[in-house]
Amino acid sequence: MPERIIKYTEALKEATDQAMEKDQSVFVIGLGVSYPNGADGTTAGLKVKYPDRILDVPVSENAFTGMAVGAAINGLRPIVHHGRVEFAMLAYDPIFTQAAKWNYMFGGGNPVPIVFRIALGRQWGNGPQHTQALHALFGSVPGLKVVIPSTPYLAKGLLASAIADNNPVVMLEPRWLYGTKQAVPEESYTVPLDEARVVVTGDMVTVVTYGDGLVATLQARELIGTHAGVEIIDLVSINPIDYETVFASVKKTGRLITVDTTHRAFSVGAEIIARVAQHHNITLKARPVSLSCPDVPCPTSTALTETYYPTKIDIANAILRLFGKTPLATKLSFEELHLSPNHTITIEPSPIPSTVLMTVPPEKEHPRQIEDAPTDKTTTQRPR
Repeated sequence: MPERIIKYTEALKEATDQAMEKDQSVFVIGLGVSYPNGADGTTAGLKVKYPDRILDVPVSENAFTGMAVGAAINGLRPIVHHGRVEFAMLAYDPIFTQAAKWNYMFGGGNPVPIVFRIALGRQWGNGPQHTQALHALFGSVPGLKVVIPSTPYLAKGLLASAIADNNPVVMLEPRWLYGTKQAVPEESYTVPLDEARVVVTGDMVTVVTYGDGLVATLQARELIGTHAGVEIIDLVSINPIDYETVFASVKKTGRLITVDTTHRAFSVGAEIIARVAQHHNITLKARPVSLSCPDVPCPTSTALTETYYPTKIDIANAILRLFGKTPLATKLSFEELHLSPNHTITIEPSPIPSTVLMTVPPEKEHPRQIEDAPTDKTTTQRPR
């Protein structure tokens, strides 16, 4: 039987539908969720099927989010949708101060089973005020579980897990990935909320990423060859972070690259590098490399945004430079740089045993002799 391929948004809708069908306490609340193509299609048609549990609301994020937190405290299982992370910031108090702290303040046994679905990140032409990717802000709050689905398969499984969990779960959805497709089972399933995935195995360098950074990293691997010994880790969760999976990989490879699609300052990648550097049992063969956006707001102009986000070329060249190889001079098209992906995500398995073509010259092994790879967009110009 052929695999069923669906879009990221369809996977989110299916997980919501299946949960609502199974559990009468689940409801959805948010701006525009009752529209025919509600919440970017992730609630499309559900108002007809569940007329009393798909709740559209006035433009008052703080009020309806607080109402949903109260409903969760009293035994219901709300799914709160915020179409942009900037709008979710208007509900800072009910998310960070109430939902995240409630169970702790009352000594346990007081669950707050609520899901905050928040779309964030890059989108062509949206400029500084609608493209923020505030991963670190949510990841730093004790009491919240924070996940970032990088594929349609994970979007469905993580949402199902989040709805069933008795703790407040923030699902940060990279809007850039809404059009991507993947083989997704029709039946309901769950994915752990606290486990990173080793997406591709390798023995030469570890690349740690999450969300839309995974798509660019997989494309970079295709550019340099699937036999190059690159191990790719998708964090999946940024609160908590599965450090053991990261440590085990870097201990094996001795090299680390992190890829963030947001600012470098206080980023998830910076946290990963700090923890690896502090680990008592990891010896690095080269200085860690951080790829990220510059610490300035995202511009609106396409002439400026084409050098803003890390691309597959940036990631491939960071890997090549670690091994003293000549960087790629490939130029990316307008579509590759500015239009969100709509391809089917497939992951080619690593050769076992891997054929490592990246032989490192002996003199390159010492950290002080490793040539620095590009870090962020403020210091590096890349060919397109």
